[in-house]
Amino acid sequence: MNRVFSICLLTGLMTATASYAAVPVPSLKPGTDVPQSNVRAPGVRYFEGAVPFPALKPNHDVKVVRKPVIVIDPGHGGRDPGSIGVKGTYEKTITTAAAKELATKLNKSGRYTVIVTRSDDSYVDHDDRLRIARTGQADLFISIHADSTGNKSARGASVYTLADRAKGRSKRIVNNQNWILDVDLSVQTDPVGDILVDLAQRKTESQSDAFAEILLSELKGKTELVGNSHRRAGYYVLLAPDVPAVLLELGFLSNAKDEKLLKTKSHRAKILSGVERSIDRYMDER
Repeated sequence: MNRVFSICLLTGLMTATASYAAVPVPSLKPGTDVPQSNVRAPGVRYFEGAVPFPALKPNHDVKVVRKPVIVIDPGHGGRDPGSIGVKGTYEKTITTAAAKELATKLNKSGRYTVIVTRSDDSYVDHDDRLRIARTGQADLFISIHADSTGNKSARGASVYTLADRAKGRSKRIVNNQNWILDVDLSVQTDPVGDILVDLAQRKTESQSDAFAEILLSELKGKTELVGNSHRRAGYYVLLAPDVPAVLLELGFLSNAKDEKLLKTKSHRAKILSGVERSIDRYMDER
């Protein structure tokens, strides 16, 4: 009885082994990793019914050597003139000129890959400005503006970073635009997904604040600065949760002296040399 059972068991094992051996197994050299797909299946909450927007800065064991990507965003444009100065100067005219001049400086240095969200007098939707930054895998986003206020004596430059009260809007954009961060939200529950977005925001907020402080230190002495020059707001162009971003107000077009200065290339060059130096410092220190 035991002998018959052993023979049957051995026969079954041989049959199973033969069947298993018939399945081809890829042969890999020692130390070779199996290639992993970067495509993530849409999840229920963050990517429902849509194709996920490109992931930024994926985590790889091997670092890819590349130039830092700087995105320069001239505010307003086209149908949106922005602020109008005392002498009729359009904000979009100043921001377009300043963005081109800064891009020229950065390109000449050879240190960076420079992307400008618009190069002519056209209007670019806020969503598209952020998409340009994320698709370009931006390391830094600088939106250039010129301020205006009812107080005609107010003058000087200022720098804005994202306000805490606006972070909820940032999460909604992640949902609406189906963004993928460094973390895979598609496989997370709602509470965990929120925590991961918060973590990404905190890192980005810290980097944005660090650049803002460097920028203001470089602008000091090159142009007038307003009091409380590091300000916080919920501007749409600051909402990307994984792209360090600042909004630079070059001065007040509602102030006759600032308007006159901002119309001159020489004064803009003084400001933009400070911006270039601040980018260099930020990239060296991060």
